Amino acid sequence: MHFFMRHYFRAFVRSGLFVLGLAGVAQVSLAQKQSYPKGYYQFPIRPGLPNSLAGGLGDLRSNHFHAGLDIRTQQREGLPVYAAAEGYVYKVAVQRTGYGNVIYLRHPNGQTTVYGHLLKFSDPLATWVRQEQYKKQTFEIDLFPEAGQFTFKKGEVIALSGNTGGSAGPHLHFEVRDSKDNYLNPLYFGFNEIQDVTPPKFVNLAIRPLDINGRVNGQFERKVYAPVKLKDGTWRLNAPVTATGIIGLDMVAHDQMTGTGFRYGLQCIEIRMDGQEVFSYNIEVFPNASTRDYNNLIDYETEQATGQRFLKCYVPDGNKFNLYKTNAINGKLNITDTLSHEVKVRISDSFENFSELIFTIKGEQQNPELPVYNTEVNPEYLQTEVQENTLIVRAKYYRSQEPFATFYTKGKEEQKKPDLYAGESAVFLTDLREKMPDSVKVGTTIVKTFLRSQVLPGIASSFKEAKWSVDFGNTSLFDTLFLMGQRNFNALTINNRGTALNDYIHATFTPEKSPEDKSRTFVYRYLNGDYRFLGGKWDGDMIRFDTRELGTFVIQPDTTPPRVRLVEHSQHRIRGFVGDGLSGVADFKALVNGEWVLLNYDFKKGYIWSEKLDDSQPFEGELVLEVTDRAGNSTILRTELVDLVVKPKKTKKRRR
Repeated sequence: MHFFMRHYFRAFVRSGLFVLGLAGVAQVSLAQKQSYPKGYYQFPIRPGLPNSLAGGLGDLRSNHFHAGLDIRTQQREGLPVYAAAEGYVYKVAVQRTGYGNVIYLRHPNGQTTVYGHLLKFSDPLATWVRQEQYKKQTFEIDLFPEAGQFTFKKGEVIALSGNTGGSAGPHLHFEVRDSKDNYLNPLYFGFNEIQDVTPPKFVNLAIRPLDINGRVNGQFERKVYAPVKLKDGTWRLNAPVTATGIIGLDMVAHDQMTGTGFRYGLQCIEIRMDGQEVFSYNIEVFPNASTRDYNNLIDYETEQATGQRFLKCYVPDGNKFNLYKTNAINGKLNITDTLSHEVKVRISDSFENFSELIFTIKGEQQNPELPVYNTEVNPEYLQTEVQENTLIVRAKYYRSQEPFATFYTKGKEEQKKPDLYAGESAVFLTDLREKMPDSVKVGTTIVKTFLRSQVLPGIASSFKEAKWSVDFGNTSLFDTLFLMGQRNFNALTINNRGTALNDYIHATFTPEKSPEDKSRTFVYRYLNGDYRFLGGKWDGDMIRFDTRELGTFVIQPDTTPPRVRLVEHSQHRIRGFVGDGLSGVADFKALVNGEWVLLNYDFKKGYIWSEKLDDSQPFEGELVLEVTDRAGNSTILRTELVDLVVKPKKTKKRRR
């Protein structure tokens, strides 16, 4: 949205008059008012004192947008966590990953605050949770107390801060949600504990062609630039840009906050070309159910390959996440002439600090002349890849007086001249919406594309080969998928890891050789030398499995039981470490004289420790500890509990 318009918009929001709709969320009722009353909530950590954040709403995280604030806790655990406002415990959970120990506090205004990665709950809530864990004999648990069963006044201690669940270090995860479970930006509620006057920073800008006729610097490939900050505070690109056709901008940029070295997500992005707004993005509010849409809104292929998270500054095909205000072509840029076009990109944070990048795109010739060669050189090799709707074939070192490629589609042949030359390669482009070649020949070199089928989003469909198959649900895909697949011995490859899925697909696979022990052999996703357990179920010599990621899947046996090491097994407590080298720890159980004992679990360290139902009663008798991995292997440890008597330390007598 326009910069002046954003100030007007913010004024509406903070006055409590904001009706979601301008840059809001499609799933939220337009009649529902969102307000940010200052003073309603108090800061949950060290209220009234200067604080800082390790993360903010909308930060780009693995597979999701970050849903709230990560409040720093001085790199330690055990700080008091205060109720941000009066309310009752709507939900409390203990998770080995995710939020770890977490409290959901519902307030009279209909909103909910969330407190995650807690070390321990306050009593009597802590005692009740432990009783429920013993009753159900489980460490992980989700509980919904009756309304009013556990209430807190504003400013009461509800827990101690910790590092449980998927936390990468001690901090408090804090959220504010509305009555529809949409995430709100807590910083808009006027917490004076957080101050920021530092503007965001540009890191990288990628410009990419978005249709088969688009070019950037004469090539059909994305070009990455490193913006440079000038003395006047504005940013410029480090190289000239030429383009033609439909192109899009992807960006790596982050907010900075005064006094910290952390990187945060952006609140708002605005793009203008030749003075006209073409794109604006505002992540002020977004729905809980849509966090995985993140994978469609970033350059997922680059993120998987390099870890860099480029946010798409246009609306991608298949998007259902209404965070945008765009031009007629969804925020994309259309260069149709050879003139120079000024582009301005403004990024801003929750405190309205902003930075601006200014650069020029010069239109280039639509159909440039291709080089002419007077020699015949067979390509060294052919490389194929799919980008969006386009099949790209690169013929390395190919030279010919009359260059062409032959495309084979279900027995039919079609010859095509190169679309362009890139370095030492002739490049041929094909719109896969029109045809899906199964192989390509250039000179005497031929290569298979392994393209199988065009799979449409929103429709349940199936593809079957002799030794493998894939079933797609109506929510599996963000956008049209040009299915590629091949089976090699005990591996199945479906497309590549750079293709994002919205939801699970169901696959079957018959390996070349049936495993000796199917009860311990399962499917793993292979990635960079590592195996990630997916599981599966055997049906004869075929195994069925579900995945929400594409790539290469292998059949792998795991017959090695988990590791178990006790460091204490006294009448007071049980402590130790557990782990598994391949499939991972699935379950653990401790019995003392046949009675179930609660073991807490820090999966990051593999650390387990006991928590008694009654602290006054000592452990007595035999301890049986069983740890099972996801392949079904178990390690059972039996030992007698010992009474540890703490002996006083000897003191040396001083010589006089």
